[in-house]
Amino acid sequence: MFEWLTRKQAHDAPPTGREPIWNAGLSMAMEWGENLLKPIQPRLAASYPTLIPAELDEINTVCQAAMKFGHDTVYRLASKSGSQTKLESFAVLMRRRYPWVDADNVSRLFNQGMYYAWKDMGFE
Repeated sequence: MFEWLTRKQAHDAPPTGREPIWNAGLSMAMEWGENLLKPIQPRLAASYPTLIPAELDEINTVCQAAMKFGHDTVYRLASKSGSQTKLESFAVLMRRRYPWVDADNVSRLFNQGMYYAWKDMGFE
């Protein structure tokens, strides 16, 4: 029943058919404003009421990890390429690690990561 919790590569590839839930969770994790850096479980539960607390916690953990990986990867790329950093280069690395992340979330992660890199590195 809970085989997705014990799957060795659960962080890299969620069970088939779960990608929309994982992408919704990642989108929630990336929210700014009043939800900035807040756990996604309450919002995810409102959208997907059949999820149990253990599933909500696991999705939160994976989505936070994917977001951190995405931002760190963009930052690392930007430290080498500056403002010439390409979304395509980032997308390859992001999808290699988290193949379930959709195009909208890849783009949003890239843009957020570049915002932080620009802010810290002062690209011209």
